[in-house]
Amino acid sequence: MSDSRSNETPGTPGDETKLRKPGQSTVLVVDDEPDVVTYLSSVLEDAGINVLTAHDGDAALEIIKDKTVDLISLDLVMPRKSGVRLLVELRKNKALARIPVIFVTGHAHDPGVRRDVTEALAGSTMAGPAMYLEKPVTPASYLAHICRILKLDCPEETGAPDRSEELRRQALELLEKADPKALEAAIKKLKGGS
Repeated sequence: MSDSRSNETPGTPGDETKLRKPGQSTVLVVDDEPDVVTYLSSVLEDAGINVLTAHDGDAALEIIKDKTVDLISLDLVMPRKSGVRLLVELRKNKALARIPVIFVTGHAHDPGVRRDVTEALAGSTMAGPAMYLEKPVTPASYLAHICRILKLDCPEETGAPDRSEELRRQALELLEKADPKALEAAIKKLKGGS
């Protein structure tokens, strides 16, 4: 495996002032749905980011072994090798474990899938994904998250990342654990009551 990565991972804490040009980064987009691959690739390419694509975890692993990849945009549920299985394989290899991973999935709120990720990484020191983005993801949100993680100097029109997906996920997790009285109080407050 040829590996021309530097010792510094893009987005390492402390290098906030070192913004790189989008053309200096390569993102691997992995999804079994060709339309999703085309959509996400177009968003990145329009911003000047280099893109590689794969339609399952096996094909992605071959690309990762052969090419330098700065970030992986990964679907969770795919045939042959799922995103979870690919993440576990990556985290077992020191050189590959440093590659940030974003799950772009329609299953981000599925407790079974979240449990699979947690169980796959349980008892290890492996890091999970950098984040989960729920499909359908907006171009601005997707690009903003990628640029932030890779510390890229992306076009200004991306603005701040749209945090609605992250906030929605956090709210759903809290709702699952909340007691009924806290839920009643929150609903009353949201409806404008005191």
